Amino acid sequence: MRKLKECLERGADRFGWSKRNARPGSMREDDGTLIGWGVAAGAYPYISAVAEATARLGVDGSLTVDVGGHEMGQGIRTAIAIVAAGELGVSAENVIVRIGDTSHGPQHTTAGSCGAATVLPPVQSAVRDIRAQLDKLTGSGKGLKPTDVARLIRATGKTELIGRGVNLGPKNDPSALTLADKGMLSFTGPEFPEFVAFAYIAHFAEVRIKPGTPTPRVTRWVSVIDCGRVISRRTATSQAYGGIVWGIEAALSEASEVDPRFGGFVNNNLADYAMAVNLDIPSLDVSFIDEPDHQINSLGAKGVGEVVSVGAIAAVANAVYHATGKRVRHYPIRADDLMS
Repeated sequence: MRKLKECLERGADRFGWSKRNARPGSMREDDGTLIGWGVAAGAYPYISAVAEATARLGVDGSLTVDVGGHEMGQGIRTAIAIVAAGELGVSAENVIVRIGDTSHGPQHTTAGSCGAATVLPPVQSAVRDIRAQLDKLTGSGKGLKPTDVARLIRATGKTELIGRGVNLGPKNDPSALTLADKGMLSFTGPEFPEFVAFAYIAHFAEVRIKPGTPTPRVTRWVSVIDCGRVISRRTATSQAYGGIVWGIEAALSEASEVDPRFGGFVNNNLADYAMAVNLDIPSLDVSFIDEPDHQINSLGAKGVGEVVSVGAIAAVANAVYHATGKRVRHYPIRADDLMS
């Protein structure tokens, strides 16, 4: 499912693109400050890996989920808790997430925006397995109080109910699980027998360049993302912010300066490496199409990590061209690139 057209249309509306004068150098403030508007689109392949999940519902009503995965600040723990809690109808506060432990199944490589798409489907399956067991006992496993759960589990002669789930990807290839159990790569996508799967994004950027000091500064930003179903809007938005900031940095300041004599990096520390500060980043307007793509997995969720940075630099470069009429084909774009 491709929603790039919708990304561009919604972004243009939110940004006010129809008010743009297309002639380079035509938009400026009364003091001579040049204004440039630029747009760019990005795509990033959908990738997932094999994963196994185990869910345990204890007599105290707590739900423990074990699955291969890694938390690097992207919010995958939150996404797992949201999916597990939603399937059983309990509070996310009652969900205990255990990841990154090799005793709980294969640990996939964290790369290519595959974290959520890899671990969430088996988590969903494992919790549905538990819900099915509760349904047999009560007719409905949702909305149970902790006292009800304890009574039902004890009635089975057990101390907990266990559910299991596995994600073999859209190809449903069992041999991938064998590879994963051996610690080998087991990625699938973005090409499948009947379709290809990507995440998409549209960026709209505004830059302003003051007369006499031709240093571009991003002053407004709109991005619209198609990443399938958004599981956790807060963490997805946070990832989007990080990718956009990285794109603005790369476009205007971020670079490793190499000593041509010896090949060493001159700015090899955070004191000398030109990273963006708060003044360099405007208020970021981020929104999501948020339509599930059930061709790829049961949740319809695609990745939202890397796709955010794709096209961000191009949007800034296009805005600089619109402001100045000068097409800079390298980055970072600096004042000396626009002087003459």
